[in-house]
Amino acid sequence: MATILVVDDEQDVADAVKLVLQNDGYFVLVAKDMASARDILSTGEVDACVLDVWIDGDTGLDLATEISRDAEPVPFVMMSGGGPGRSLESATAKADALGAAEVLFKPFDDDELLAAVKKALGK
Repeated sequence: MATILVVDDEQDVADAVKLVLQNDGYFVLVAKDMASARDILSTGEVDACVLDVWIDGDTGLDLATEISRDAEPVPFVMMSGGGPGRSLESATAKADALGAAEVLFKPFDDDELLAAVKKALGK
């Protein structure tokens, strides 16, 4: 069973993504801020991440940049509903440049999420 880290500061979104992934057989960890996400990633037990572009004033793109620089980067999916300081187009381009398996735009459906995670995992 793959372990997926969901990073989103919106409780409702994090809970919904977690439920969909758990129902599909994944073990899901949730981080609501960058520090928690970094702590979880440092364990080396995460197979893929689902990252929100905007996380409580920070950006998931910063975390994606860190992930992409690792010797063994964890595959990731970005998700966004838009936010301050960066257009969706700009965020999408940056996520693509960092190697995102997929970029999902909120609201997305369960099938889109599952397909994106499977793509990140190479399935």
